[in-house]
Amino acid sequence: MMIQRHVLIRRTLIAAALALPIGAAIAAGAPSDAVAGCQITVSVHNSGSQAFTVDWDESKVKVSGGTWDKLANNSSELVGAGQTKSVVYGALFNCGANRRYQIHTTQGGDEETTYFPGVSSWTTDQTPTINISM
Repeated sequence: MMIQRHVLIRRTLIAAALALPIGAAIAAGAPSDAVAGCQITVSVHNSGSQAFTVDWDESKVKVSGGTWDKLANNSSELVGAGQTKSVVYGALFNCGANRRYQIHTTQGGDEETTYFPGVSSWTTDQTPTINISM
């Protein structure tokens, strides 16, 4: 006995609708670091003797295999000698994902880009502190 196409499509849609609440219940019971997204706090510490500005809107984060994304919009802060300034951003991927940070700083007319943990390294640290001296 052959099943008609419209009957097969209807059965498939019903099965998918029944599976959706089950998937939502499983996701609700998953640990917080297993689901997408989390809050990450990135700190910049001025380990030098002169103040500089950290340009959060020019600073970026990249997830392994992804593209660069801004840490903040229209935001910059003066970081005095010995001070630490932080920004919190909502990460698109889970908290344990491999990330690389690109921090943009200025001092006078000089600009500097610092990579953390390095140009080709990754970190899963959810509260990285990046030491910068200009």
